Amino acid sequence: MNGPLAAVLSGASQDARVGARRAMRHGLALALGCLIGAGAIGFLTASAFLALEVTLGAATAALAVGVALSILAGGVLALARGRPPRPQPAGAAPPRLAVEAPPPPDAASLLAFTAAFVLARYLTGRLRG
Repeated sequence: MNGPLAAVLSGASQDARVGARRAMRHGLALALGCLIGAGAIGFLTASAFLALEVTLGAATAALAVGVALSILAGGVLALARGRPPRPQPAGAAPPRLAVEAPPPPDAASLLAFTAAFVLARYLTGRLRG
């Protein structure tokens, strides 16, 4: 391998290694942050249940925590889905595609193209043989 090409490939592989390390660090930090957050939410849920259990009783506290977590999950899923599309006015035409299909050919042009194609194949075969 010649010198300049080897230098370029060496630099590219070094850049790839640095990028892979950086991506792995980001991924590990994200995973660790998610685990810590999940633990924190678990402790908050347990403390809310224990506080409600003292005042409302175990069954009602479990119901209240379950309902609150269900509402929270629904809100998170609604946010993850994105904003709902804006309603279209009643008289608005549907959006048109940028590329429309060409109109089908008429019978005369289709017949002329087929005849020219068959004639060209016939003449080409005769000239070779």
